[in-house]
Amino acid sequence: MTNKFWLTNLVLFQLAWFCCALLTANASWLTPLIVTLHFALSPTKRSDVKLLPFALFGCVIDYILFQLNVISFAADQFPLWLLCLWVMFVLSINHSLSWLGNCKLWLVAIIGAFGGALSYLGALNFSAITTSLSQLSLFTVYAIIWALLLPALIVFKQRLVESKHN
Repeated sequence: MTNKFWLTNLVLFQLAWFCCALLTANASWLTPLIVTLHFALSPTKRSDVKLLPFALFGCVIDYILFQLNVISFAADQFPLWLLCLWVMFVLSINHSLSWLGNCKLWLVAIIGAFGGALSYLGALNFSAITTSLSQLSLFTVYAIIWALLLPALIVFKQRLVESKHN
């Protein structure tokens, strides 16, 4: 199962993302179930847990942008589903996105800039989030953030999770 778990993780992450984007009202109780299912099935629970602090870091960034009215949510409060989505994303670094660890950091930055920013534009288009910015401005803000964030996560994983001293 270890060799094929990347596919399970990919499906669970996509399920979590679409749950948050399309079923926003129910996502706060559905996404914790998806995270629980991931951990129930994961063959690398220990290294998965080591990545969880980065989910909090991602949430802090989104929370700051929420406080600055860059993004907002239908309930006018920071949603639990966004924390769960961050958890699923960082878990993907161990599984379906583990190939990023073999890429040059400049390429990871480009992938992060476009992939991360496009994800937020998708959430905007599905009305999971709203913004006070133009779509181009929102894309630019998240492209800069993700160009820094994704390489940092890859380095974090390589140094702390894959370290033979842990």
